[in-house]
Amino acid sequence: MQALDRIAFSNNWLTLLFVFVLVLIVFLKAIDQQKLVGYSKALFLKGFVAKKIEEKESFFNAFNLVLLLFSSIVYAILISFFAAYFLNYVLSFVLFISIYSFVLAYLLIFILLDKIIASLFEIQHEVSYLFSSKTTYFYSIALLLFPLLIVTCYSEMSTFILFCFFIGFFLLSALLLFLNNKNLIINKLFYFILYLCALQVAPLLIIYKITA
Repeated sequence: MQALDRIAFSNNWLTLLFVFVLVLIVFLKAIDQQKLVGYSKALFLKGFVAKKIEEKESFFNAFNLVLLLFSSIVYAILISFFAAYFLNYVLSFVLFISIYSFVLAYLLIFILLDKIIASLFEIQHEVSYLFSSKTTYFYSIALLLFPLLIVTCYSEMSTFILFCFFIGFFLLSALLLFLNNKNLIINKLFYFILYLCALQVAPLLIIYKITA
């Protein structure tokens, strides 16, 4: 008889990490509560991305930087859970730090490359909605998954159910990306593929070269 699908580990470090992430949410709420609510509903709130673009805010402001830190931690915890569940890794702080370093490096390189590529090929206007959509949905999924991470950690809910939620949110975001950017994707498919490959694959190659 198969045991319950739970992760067995000493969760003292994880509890402290969850508390830190909750503090980040408090900071986000203090900076701009309305925007925090908007991001949490972005997958289901039509017009939020367009409104965000109209504001023309700098990426390097307090809210965006804290939200990036929050999201990178949430995704690192999520991947750590999946690694422990599917690959039988021991869920530890060392594993989390390794994964978090990769996630944060990937995100920073991704953002930097997007700015460089868009400037070099002078396509800032064409890809602005696409990039804003990707980052908005990325943050939105992190906000939606965070309470599920806590429930998975401290209840009998299976990590597989958490994985199903993640896949569901990911597929929904991919569908929204296509529907909201279909003119760009269909009319300039070749350039779109090159753009995505540069953004998705290049960070992995750069990280590999740095760590090799």
